[in-house]
Amino acid sequence: MQKNKMIVLHVLVIFIISMLLFNGCGNKKTNSEQAANRKQLMVGGVLRCSLLNDPASLDPAGFDEELGIEVGKEIYEGLVDIDFTMNKIVPAHAEKWDNKNNQVFTFYLKKGAKFHNGKEVTAEDFMYSLDRVLNPATAAKVTWLLEPVKGAEARLSGKAASTEGIKVIDKYTIQITLDKPFPGFLSNLTQPGAGVIDKDTVEKFKGAFTATGAKPDVVVGSGPFKLSQWEPKNIIKLIRNDDYYGRKAYLDGVDFRIIADETTTLNEFRAGNLDFTDRVPPGQTGLVEKEFAGQVLRNRMWDIEYYGFNMTKTPFKDNVKLRQALNFAINREGIIKAVLEGRGEPAKGVIPPGMSVYNKDLNGYTYDPAKAAALLAEAGYPKGQGLPELKLSFNNNRETNQKIAEAVQAQLKEIGVKIKLKGLPLPVYQQDVGNGNYEMFRLNFAADTLDVSCLLNPLFGSKAENYFRYTNPEVDKLLDEAQTATDEVKRMQLYREVEQKVIQDTPAIWLFHSQSLYLKGKNINGINENPMDLVPLSSVWISR
Repeated sequence: MQKNKMIVLHVLVIFIISMLLFNGCGNKKTNSEQAANRKQLMVGGVLRCSLLNDPASLDPAGFDEELGIEVGKEIYEGLVDIDFTMNKIVPAHAEKWDNKNNQVFTFYLKKGAKFHNGKEVTAEDFMYSLDRVLNPATAAKVTWLLEPVKGAEARLSGKAASTEGIKVIDKYTIQITLDKPFPGFLSNLTQPGAGVIDKDTVEKFKGAFTATGAKPDVVVGSGPFKLSQWEPKNIIKLIRNDDYYGRKAYLDGVDFRIIADETTTLNEFRAGNLDFTDRVPPGQTGLVEKEFAGQVLRNRMWDIEYYGFNMTKTPFKDNVKLRQALNFAINREGIIKAVLEGRGEPAKGVIPPGMSVYNKDLNGYTYDPAKAAALLAEAGYPKGQGLPELKLSFNNNRETNQKIAEAVQAQLKEIGVKIKLKGLPLPVYQQDVGNGNYEMFRLNFAADTLDVSCLLNPLFGSKAENYFRYTNPEVDKLLDEAQTATDEVKRMQLYREVEQKVIQDTPAIWLFHSQSLYLKGKNINGINENPMDLVPLSSVWISR
């Protein structure tokens, strides 16, 4: 995330007029707006950020990865959003909604909101956008968001031409009916994948809409920023949407510079060519915190970093003791200290600390090399004998990924397990993982809604695109029960039971819950920690 030092200085009168114009009707107060009462808040300037690679596309239906979400959340908006100062769901395009038994949701849209091309946003646009996610021809990556909707299964399977549970009541009212009650559904709709798109534009440009490097007239959303330029492997430029229906962004624009190397990113920040980045090379955290005192924020994440097993291939298929042995062989605290410089918490299981369902008493994995050796023998591979060399695939666009892989490789060697590391460029890696072309793979999966279902359902539901190829009918049943449970205590118990069963089956080596590091310029304001690592750039402002 980044800026270009084009700060617009206003005389007092012009500044006051600008503030009146930009206050708008937004209702999502953030810390940056509260700070305006204490500091002179400036309108204008371009924030220069870093992005490690191009998003695969800026189609919301593909927003299951961080790059697309990081840019796309500024371009698109849905029915509801999250106020990160309170971790609370707030209105976006919907000014209000009715919720009948957590099963029938009726949304009343704000009138006059426009797409970036000037066309008004209506209930028909939302019906098209949400139905498109479930249309099998779209091959969407975020179908899990809408799978609870009535008729979703028929739509996804191609048996229905539309989604039964999505209905337009009138021009500004849309109703969504679920198969069963689901208290977490509103939270699903805050994910950028549920953003509204313009049907006419998508149908006109077809494949160009989903392509890397799509043009500004192809990528049409309704958010606080709009696409100005996308030059693959170089830069993505956004400019403020002056017709935005809510409180206008303070910045003139945002430049996302594509910089694959973390050391280069840090050097660019040092040289004054970047204003904001969340990428610090391994081994540099302490130095950076001293060098840029007061400019570094540590952000505790709701995520899980893991090395997944391909559950359809030997030697992991049908050998739970081998999978458990590898988990007990990992010194997570050692990796966090040596590689991450303390930026993480050991993962006994899947759900991160801070989420309401987190179970501090979980019977999970700790570092126990003796137990690892015993389980390895029970698995049929005493001291690793007879076990072929295992291949661990990971995306090598982050130096930290290489360092962690090397640490795990060394630790597993201590119990006789040989690991071959296979670092790949991100696009190649993503394709391999999607196609199941791996034995072990690296992934960080982060919560992108407030509800824990956004972690557990996509990761472990057999109907979801879980990359482990993991299936357990008991887990599926528990996930279904938890999703429809309206009693919060019962719901928490069910999700904890899901986690415990997954830990027993262990389709992965659970490594850690991470802390991201935000490095910002001295004059950059409005950047605050949030557990989903989603910084709303419309609230960022540049001071003198």
